Amino acid sequence: MTWNLWQLYRSLGEDEFAVLRAVERFQGRYEYVPVELVERASGLPPSRVSRAIQRLSDFKLVRRRLGSVIGYTLTYLGLDVLALRSLEARGIIGSLGGKIGVGKEGDVYVALTPGGAKVVVKFHRAGRESFKKVRRYRGYALEASAATWLQLAKIIGEREFKVLAALEREGAKVPEAIAWSRHAVVQRYIEGVELYAVKTLSEGEAESVLGDILETLRIAYTRVGVVHGDLSEYNVLVSPGAERPEAYIID
Repeated sequence: MTWNLWQLYRSLGEDEFAVLRAVERFQGRYEYVPVELVERASGLPPSRVSRAIQRLSDFKLVRRRLGSVIGYTLTYLGLDVLALRSLEARGIIGSLGGKIGVGKEGDVYVALTPGGAKVVVKFHRAGRESFKKVRRYRGYALEASAATWLQLAKIIGEREFKVLAALEREGAKVPEAIAWSRHAVVQRYIEGVELYAVKTLSEGEAESVLGDILETLRIAYTRVGVVHGDLSEYNVLVSPGAERPEAYIID
């Protein structure tokens, strides 16, 4: 049976989440967390830990290393469901839909709030082949030179949330940052299409779109102190406005 991410998340019980949190707790100290520590931190008897780990392994939420010391490490899928658990518990999202984008830095899903409003959830994926130069080019990665990819993805998620919030406060056209948990950032859903897919714009509309892009870049650099290192027609959304199309910069 093939489940989507939300179905997988909702299928997990309290024992599985206790084990996932226990592994996450020691992930920074151990490449593979010894099973004895998992048992101690989860507060579960060995038999229940064993059953939970077997199920988590089957779903590829944890990865096991055998040898003189048996240990476990989280996968990105395991981190995904921990983030979903937090976001649902805080009343940020009520359900997760399908994947609407796969980028260099993460997977993007559409979701609904408990009240039915549409939002976007981006799960960062540091360590992808297209993203492995991150340590060379990004200051916050250099500050975390000893971090695992999962830890680095958490740093990136927090930073993106804070940068988006700062940009929005200054009037830049970016998606509203709603919340974040671990490596997941929840943003307002913007109706629109990527710039590369826009077929026709009048001269006035094109000037307006370009003006929005340049103004957001100006605000980012002069007021927030950040630059967009990968701007292209694939991370600009053109949204129909009341009087003219508006351009929002994403990623």
